[in-house]
Amino acid sequence: MDQYNNYNRRRYTQKRKRRNYRRIRNRIVIVGTGVLLIFLFILLLTSIASCGDDSNEAETNATEVEATQEVAADADDPLSINVYTKPDIEDNGTTGVDSGGVYVWNRTAFEKFYGGDSQAQRYAQLMNEAAKSLGDNIKVYSLIAPNHTEFGLPDRLKIDDNGMTLSESQADYLKAAYQAMDESVTAINPYNKLSEHCNEYIYFDSDHHWTGLGAYYAYEAFAQTLDMPVLDLSSCTENQIEGFTGTLMKLTYEPVNTDTVHYWTFPYTVSNTIHNQYGSANTYDSCYYPYSEAGDNTYGVFLMGDNPLEVIESTSPSSNGEKIAIVHESYGNAITPYLTYNYDVVYSIDFRSWNGNLNDFCAENGITNVLFMSGVMSTANQSHLDSISAILTK
Repeated sequence: MDQYNNYNRRRYTQKRKRRNYRRIRNRIVIVGTGVLLIFLFILLLTSIASCGDDSNEAETNATEVEATQEVAADADDPLSINVYTKPDIEDNGTTGVDSGGVYVWNRTAFEKFYGGDSQAQRYAQLMNEAAKSLGDNIKVYSLIAPNHTEFGLPDRLKIDDNGMTLSESQADYLKAAYQAMDESVTAINPYNKLSEHCNEYIYFDSDHHWTGLGAYYAYEAFAQTLDMPVLDLSSCTENQIEGFTGTLMKLTYEPVNTDTVHYWTFPYTVSNTIHNQYGSANTYDSCYYPYSEAGDNTYGVFLMGDNPLEVIESTSPSSNGEKIAIVHESYGNAITPYLTYNYDVVYSIDFRSWNGNLNDFCAENGITNVLFMSGVMSTANQSHLDSISAILTK
């Protein structure tokens, strides 16, 4: 009996060991399978993420390549609003004097510019609002004229002895303003044209305005941007008046050169009706006042001075059958006459003195193009922006 019991106990023990072994083996298989499945799942997720990263990276690389290609294309385009060619200013190494709110160097007075991004954004917003106000049937253009400091004063002289900036970058300002304008506004960038000709007589030495030649290069940028023919100055008759003593000369006791005012009459006829602030009108056969004399008003040869409204009709064979209104301050006086080469009628509106509603005026006169044109100092001047805004809302 004892032998039989011992035999049963051994057999029971062996069965229990086999059951335990199978149980442990099954657990190992289950755990191992689970671990393997988890590993495979993680591997799958990693692969998917990797593919997504590759796709995003590819998209990013494609965007970067496209942007690089656009910049490269802009680099060869003098009309680009994204690339600004640094002027190669002739520099004799002498120093200048910061005097009377202007900087005088080489007997030339330079107007300092302090506009920044906030002013640029504000002007761009006004242009966007103007385009919206005028509606889809009117093409809106914006041209900002830099001043002489950008193209006549070397960078080394724009920093004073204390490291303070005497004049901010107008290239940066124009870029910020133009890039903030909506597609409804066509930005006209004269900067690169002026930079290319910076050592020519494109700005006055004694005054804050550009010359007739400087205005012509800006007009050239306008016409080329719109793919229109450009007036050839060699086909025109050049005239000049000596002895112009401009506004900046009066702000300093430093010696400053007097200027010569050049203007060009055209190989076609114009009829210019000037409306003054009192409601009367007179008609002339020129955009210029040929009797201008030496002194501080010689710039008045352009458009016969500052007038609220001038209506200039042209017989130019290159006119496109359309009408344009140029809304401007005095910087626009020198560029407006050139527009008669491309348009049947040019309406010159000085926003500082014209008392009308631009929307109604365009509708009444069949005007389909409006060019807002101001000097860079005016675009950073809130009172001038208020004047432009006023003629849109009256």
